[in-house]
Amino acid sequence: MSRKQKPQGSRPPQVVKEPVQVYLDRGDRAILDRVSAEAGLSRAEVLRRGLRSFAAQEQGGEGPMMRFMRKMAASEWPADTPSDLGLNHDKYLCEIYMDTHEPTAPKAPRRPRRAAK
Repeated sequence: MSRKQKPQGSRPPQVVKEPVQVYLDRGDRAILDRVSAEAGLSRAEVLRRGLRSFAAQEQGGEGPMMRFMRKMAASEWPADTPSDLGLNHDKYLCEIYMDTHEPTAPKAPRRPRRAAK
């Protein structure tokens, strides 16, 4: 195989990302860790998505809450509306929010850290 040929199944080159250092207080770090674990995403991906969402809102774009509300308002009531919307509104909003971002490949589960001796 020549140098110009790629082996089958090879990945395209990854986009070069620029490192950025951020200082968080304990509360913000706890939020970041919790959201990252719940979403199954890296902390960096959570920060990227948060940045994109914030930028869209600041530039007059609709946030995920407004998109959800408009979708619900446009649907036939109650045909397209889950019967447990009042009880599980956060779950449905989270699903709508997660659908607005780029899909990511599932990550392998992390091994638990060993307790310090």
